Amino acid sequence: MRVIVTGLKKTELVRYIRKHYPEITIVRTKPDFILCYGGDGTLLYAERHYPGIPKVMIRHSRVCHNCARITRERILEKLVKGRYELVEHPLLEAQIKGETLYGLNDIIVGHSAINTSLRYDVFLNGEQYGNQYLGDGLIVATPLGSTGYYQSVTHSVFREGLGVAFNNTVNNVGHLVISDNTTVTVKVNRGPGVVVADNSRKFIPIDKGQKVMIRKSHRSTHIVYFKGKHYRQYNIGIGEERIPLGFCQICSTPIA
Repeated sequence: MRVIVTGLKKTELVRYIRKHYPEITIVRTKPDFILCYGGDGTLLYAERHYPGIPKVMIRHSRVCHNCARITRERILEKLVKGRYELVEHPLLEAQIKGETLYGLNDIIVGHSAINTSLRYDVFLNGEQYGNQYLGDGLIVATPLGSTGYYQSVTHSVFREGLGVAFNNTVNNVGHLVISDNTTVTVKVNRGPGVVVADNSRKFIPIDKGQKVMIRKSHRSTHIVYFKGKHYRQYNIGIGEERIPLGFCQICSTPIA
């Protein structure tokens, strides 16, 4: 089994694998899996740099070290024994000014100056939705991304379709869950604004009169899931409530 390890603490995991799992070979190219040793941000980073290759989430908790250690051991054991399933997850794509961005969690259209607001129109499959909006921007999320920034803004999650969150608008408007064959177009009436995918550091500027088109992509990726009584520890949540702050995100126990 050939793997690439990503994450801020990847050296720690590489040493552990080389010592305990001779069945796993650490490589730099042509891996079978990408081991994402960290949190959600590590997964998003891995998809940008290794698109389409199956991702294995191994949570690394900086506050509950024993829980993270146990989870790591169980996941690696299940992986080498083939006790897993691959689950396909769709990507979003945003097209603007001849460029295409891909997002596993979300595409965000926002203001580029923190002390200004964005004025923009929204179109769903070419038909304008509501009137002009004024606020911090718009979030279009996948079901996987619904437990991220989308949930912070809307206090909700969803399992199917695409989610549209109006971020801190002065308009009286709620969030939307639309079918995944809907194209969302955002036209900026007053900027400056930016478009970004997931936690990427690549921001594309969008100025007055310009449009960004966001839709479900033809591309997708696969994430490895494990079954068992410790299911929540093994897997990233989809459509589940986030564990409150002050509790371990892996095992849900209070953190002293």
